[in-house]
Amino acid sequence: MRNCLYELYADLDKSSELRSSGGVVTVHSPSLLKHSGITHGFSTRIGGVCLPPFDSLNFSQKRNDSPDNIRRNYRILSESRGFDPDRLVIINHEHGNKVLRVDGKDAGKGLFGNMLPFGDGLITNDPSITLMGCHADCGSVFLYDERHHAIGLAHSGWRGTLLRMGQKLVESMANEFGSEPSEIHAALGPSICFDCFEVDAELADRFADEFNSNDIVKPGRPGKAYVDIEAALAMQLFEAGIDHHKLSIMHRCTYEESELFFSYRRDRSSSGAMTSYLKLNS
Repeated sequence: MRNCLYELYADLDKSSELRSSGGVVTVHSPSLLKHSGITHGFSTRIGGVCLPPFDSLNFSQKRNDSPDNIRRNYRILSESRGFDPDRLVIINHEHGNKVLRVDGKDAGKGLFGNMLPFGDGLITNDPSITLMGCHADCGSVFLYDERHHAIGLAHSGWRGTLLRMGQKLVESMANEFGSEPSEIHAALGPSICFDCFEVDAELADRFADEFNSNDIVKPGRPGKAYVDIEAALAMQLFEAGIDHHKLSIMHRCTYEESELFFSYRRDRSSSGAMTSYLKLNS
């Protein structure tokens, strides 16, 4: 099965920019950096206070790591990137496709006990808060509607990608803010790459069927195959109406680049997690 949407994905800008400030290193989409209306980024493991094996900028609250150090990491990142650490809104992910609209009343939710309802996507038109997700191989989706001054951020692993998390995020912005999909600027953050994400062959077949493309799967070991999560996310954004000229990819592999990223697939319970962040500027 050939899919013309895959050809659009293959021609996308697949570049990223690393920035360092206050000892914290983050990854950015060069395309989104052109827009002064937002602050965005994807953290690396560099610049925090956590000890090995979670060294050092760990944001995972689900590992045997110091809660105080994780709180300090959120503050370190926030202050280094110019947003209020007390006004974060953190995705409470369940590997689904639910999208929540949030605003100032949700500031501070998501850190140790004060959790949002389950949902893997957040949207807002409130510049007083910063949206954040947690990732350790899973994809991230950044959306910016310049005309309606609204944003969306999503966490999307293989389950969420099959459930079209990215497409749901676009649809939610259209429904809530009147966003026109073709006007939305979008980016995908670092994730595990095509060459590293091996799954059962049956699961790979589900991806090929869902996205009508054999290009996003390839053979692995006996009974196994590889899946291109990044391509599947891009293709569903195109199907949702995103203009391919407005989509960029921070094409870095969390599994391969161990000096920069945590990876659950690589390190299992010894893995910390990165965070994605997205904020409207006033």
